[in-house]
Amino acid sequence: MSNVKCLILLLCVILAGCTKYSVKEDFAYHFVKPIPADKSPLKGDLEGLNVTVPALFSSSDFNWKDGTLAMTVFSIDCYDAKAIDQMQIGDSILFRNDTIIIDNIQKDKILTINGGIEYGGVYLTQNDSDTYRVQLMDDHPQYSELGKVQLPISKNLTIIDCGDNPTDPYDTIRTNHKQWLDNVKEYKRDFSELNTRVKIENGVITNILRFWIP
Repeated sequence: MSNVKCLILLLCVILAGCTKYSVKEDFAYHFVKPIPADKSPLKGDLEGLNVTVPALFSSSDFNWKDGTLAMTVFSIDCYDAKAIDQMQIGDSILFRNDTIIIDNIQKDKILTINGGIEYGGVYLTQNDSDTYRVQLMDDHPQYSELGKVQLPISKNLTIIDCGDNPTDPYDTIRTNHKQWLDNVKEYKRDFSELNTRVKIENGVITNILRFWIP
């Protein structure tokens, strides 16, 4: 075999080898998003609705004549526990409508992604056996607004309100709700999703709880 033919054959072998080992194996990265919230309070079909929701409203949102309360309803952002446990470097997670590409995961009592919120990442904590939730400062979760709704108030409405300090006893108001709201401190006439839970039974508001937060 001539030297030229040998050279050509050798080049073919080398090129074939280069082609074989330069192809990268495909890898499917995962995008973890919050579990879709139940928007049933906003669909207008309130018959039989039984749910407790974080809510935002003020004393002026009560219509005592018609017996209704207009409020903005929220959900707590939760993530599927299995999806979180399977996260790897290179995956991404949706937090506050921003996509975070994961380059670091630390698992302890709190799951820390990319160093936590202070470094552009996020903290997650076990919400229950099936879900994780975001952990913000002072242990607050991350809320997403679902929309506004106006619902009837039960004649047996109960308002349970925390004191100014964590050890203060709670007030329980079962009657004269308007009078109580008119006489409380002005800042307590506003209710926030951060510490207010509204219980709805059969489409009617039966209980409003405001718990103490830092």
